[in-house]
Amino acid sequence: MAREDDFKALMIADVPLMAVLTGGVFTAGSVGRDGITRKSAPGAYDTDGFLKPCAMVSERGDIPDGQMSDEVEQADSTVQIVEIYFYQDSGYAATSAARARTRVVLRGKSLSNSFPLQIVNVLTRMRDDGALKGASMERQDWQVNSVIQ
Repeated sequence: MAREDDFKALMIADVPLMAVLTGGVFTAGSVGRDGITRKSAPGAYDTDGFLKPCAMVSERGDIPDGQMSDEVEQADSTVQIVEIYFYQDSGYAATSAARARTRVVLRGKSLSNSFPLQIVNVLTRMRDDGALKGASMERQDWQVNSVIQ
């Protein structure tokens, strides 16, 4: 299972968070290269075609960090960053609330074969330059430390 799926599972299990993210939580692997669009994620839009508050989880690759290496076990420690993008059509009330709640939901949680999650970056009050054409956006980056074999 991809880390972005692990993050999504934790997020959708939280009722208060999903009360804010009425458009849902998506993964980069499920929506394709254009991200959240009316075709890839129709549930993210209301009946008038406006974007509902939603999130997309996207993972970067595992990077060996040199903290631990075991030649016998063929194991190495790695760092992986998982980005969570929060969107809404306009304004920042929902994205800010979702960002704050997500921090509560994820902070210190461990995934399968990982150490506790750490938040490492937060970007606020941005605009999407891609398919969402100027929608309000905020982002959190989470660090996942693991040992892989």
